[in-house]
Amino acid sequence: MDQNIKELTERVENAVKAELGVEIEKFKAGGQYEKRLSTDKKSEFVARVRKIISSDQLAELAGVIEMLSESEAGEDMKHFFILIDKLDEHWVDVSLRFKLIRSLIESLKSFRRITNLKILVALRSDVLERVVQETRDLTFQREKLDDYFVHIRWTKVLLRQLVNSRIQSLFRGRYAARAIEFEDVFPFNVGNVDPFEYILERTLMRPRDVIAFVNECLEIAQGSYEVTGTMIKRAEINFSRIRRDALEQEWQSAFPSIKRLIDFVGNRQKAIITFDELCSQKEADDVALAIYSEKRIDFDPLYEVASAHYEKETRSGEDLIKAIVGALYRVGAIGVKLKNGNRFMYSHMDEALLPIAQFTEDARIRIHPMLWGALRLQAGT
Repeated sequence: MDQNIKELTERVENAVKAELGVEIEKFKAGGQYEKRLSTDKKSEFVARVRKIISSDQLAELAGVIEMLSESEAGEDMKHFFILIDKLDEHWVDVSLRFKLIRSLIESLKSFRRITNLKILVALRSDVLERVVQETRDLTFQREKLDDYFVHIRWTKVLLRQLVNSRIQSLFRGRYAARAIEFEDVFPFNVGNVDPFEYILERTLMRPRDVIAFVNECLEIAQGSYEVTGTMIKRAEINFSRIRRDALEQEWQSAFPSIKRLIDFVGNRQKAIITFDELCSQKEADDVALAIYSEKRIDFDPLYEVASAHYEKETRSGEDLIKAIVGALYRVGAIGVKLKNGNRFMYSHMDEALLPIAQFTEDARIRIHPMLWGALRLQAGT
């Protein structure tokens, strides 16, 4: 079996080198060689490679997978673990990176037949979003991949246990009588709100967010035995600023205009905003012009919407604002109440994508509390 696989891969490798050896060296040399190629030249390369990757060879590859699926793992079979990390970093030109990641996801279907092989692909939400954006075509549907996904979600109970473990580790040895827990260090409410609930509301229900907020509180409370509500409020300002920066960096790849979109909703100095308020003609025109007039960065889904808005002679701004709200909801910057009587939905707790088609005139958006400190907002404003 090993020999068959080796022969197949070597034969394909040698054929590619023989056919495209000179061009491969040019690609390796860098200088964005592929961007200087004409459409005709690219088509020629595709045709030449298709001659190499013939149907016979693909059939052989399918045979190898079939052979592996039929083999049984014996007691003396060695176990191997292969980890491929940093797929979203600069390992290949950005024009190919997300297409190759999609190919990786698609290839999982073929390997499911091999019972003694387990492939796990862990992707951040922003990377998956970029893959969907960059490779969207008639054959790709997000919902078809749902069977392969396991969305990791943390509960309040699990996050509380995590924080308790963190605090016990920090205070180990200082208090020998008993284990120290969250309520021992954070005994005071923030106003009328339980301190853990207050902290949790200002996160995306992720461990790193909660731990970062707790660390900020402990930093403010240095020299004190307990963290007061006032200290938590002071720590929130810095935590919120850091979270906004992290959110923008995390989603910059999928939504290059994310910083401008957060400014767009934050400049109103209100935590809750109506959809009509966002559709102000002048402000919609201003944000469209700001996005459209700048150089397009990689793939920006807002760029096309902004250019379409600005080039229309008659424009209401609704399509643009819906696109902005959809993007901000996706990254977790806002929650959305589609109509009166509903509760606010958030992408980290509800559907990852906002059903824009269900928008009504009385829709409301609520800036996520994690951004209130950075935007200087108060609850209820």
